[in-house]
Amino acid sequence: MRYAKGHKEETRRAILEKAAYRFRQDGINAVGIKTLMSDAGLTHGGFYAHFRSRDALVAEAAEEALRRTYERLKSVTANAEPERRLDAFVAGYLSPQHFEDMSGGCAGAALAPEIAREDEETRRRFTRGIERIVEYLADLLPAGGTDADRHERAHSIFALMMGSVQLARIAVDRRSARSILAGAKASALAMAETPWAGAEPARRGQAIASA
Repeated sequence: MRYAKGHKEETRRAILEKAAYRFRQDGINAVGIKTLMSDAGLTHGGFYAHFRSRDALVAEAAEEALRRTYERLKSVTANAEPERRLDAFVAGYLSPQHFEDMSGGCAGAALAPEIAREDEETRRRFTRGIERIVEYLADLLPAGGTDADRHERAHSIFALMMGSVQLARIAVDRRSARSILAGAKASALAMAETPWAGAEPARRGQAIASA
């Protein structure tokens, strides 16, 4: 049977999107190739026409999920005034909607413990996706500091937020979860607004307008 031009690429993309969703929803180790291919409306035997191994799919699906997180956060901040983009980033990531949407949310919060047990290539690609988000956050921080200072602070803030989403998902009641998210939001913004070494205290919401 002959397929239209681009069919193989479309099929590969469908498998990748289903994997990115399923891994976040159920966990990497709980999802087999047969399930993923069935989700995509394909047979098990066709998998290796698109990916050389399950490990290769895991690496690419995790990277794809983080790319989607990056694009979502950019979209959230793009709709805010320049001086409010940091607030929008933090509020969007720590929103109840995000913590409740594990299958569609940040792959960092959903998959980090499992990725830590994957091979080096998977960890490298996952780290690259996280770093892209961190660099974007660094651009939203109040003016000042060296590039290294900004990256270090953004890294700490994102680690706080990612871990807080994980804790909120563990909580057995919504009140506890919301309390965790609210505390994380306040802490993240306080960290962001801490004066840079040798600088005057930053005014509330003073972010890089071009971010």
